Amino acid sequence: MQLALTPDGRWDYATADLVQAASAAGFTAVGVNADRVEAAAVDAYAAAGVRCHELLALIVSDDETATMTSAELLADRAETVGAEWVLTVFTAKVPPQRIQRCAKLFDDVGSGMAVEYTPLGAIPSIGDGMEVVRAAGRAGRAGLMIDSWHFCFSDNTWDDLAAVPLDDIAYLQFTDALEPEYRERMIRESLHRRALPGEGILELDRFATTLREKGYDGIVSVEVLSAEVRELPVDVLVGRLYATTAPYWI
Repeated sequence: MQLALTPDGRWDYATADLVQAASAAGFTAVGVNADRVEAAAVDAYAAAGVRCHELLALIVSDDETATMTSAELLADRAETVGAEWVLTVFTAKVPPQRIQRCAKLFDDVGSGMAVEYTPLGAIPSIGDGMEVVRAAGRAGRAGLMIDSWHFCFSDNTWDDLAAVPLDDIAYLQFTDALEPEYRERMIRESLHRRALPGEGILELDRFATTLREKGYDGIVSVEVLSAEVRELPVDVLVGRLYATTAPYWI
């Protein structure tokens, strides 16, 4: 299993400090937001000895021009940093041809489209996500990104999770969650009230066991979007993220 780190877009740590702390903690890969990709960031990755497993993120909307402009920019950034996947989030259902155009842009630079499904968006289930993966796969490499928060708050079952073919999984994002304060404000819960693995209410043991027993041995990227932990020193935060994630997978 490969443990990786997905950054919170609200962190203000320097990229060099983040990747160095991640490497020291034991992570082998670190994601990066597209607006952080520059020559110094590429050098920082090389110096820390970690790779970039994900570029964040393409937002696919009903605005075709905006979507394709963003996809072209992200393809360029993915090539620069050597990202294995471009995380792709859908705010609208769009024609397969548009999905395929984006997937081809990424494939042309050696990256894949990681399709994120979420009950809070336009692709709310594993089945919906797999339809997008199949469409994208006609033009480039594509896979489903499965987030423990999104799965546990979705209507999908454990059987649905176990049925996802291994070859169709891009990677996993892993996090826990606090008991929601307001069920009608789940976007806020997702962005600000996640928890370190094992410190919340999600069935993470069952999530990890289900995937491990089916033979998953890929990337597990911890993503804790939490107002509570954002102010910690980078080495303390990253160390805690690794220490709470590793027992589930290693």
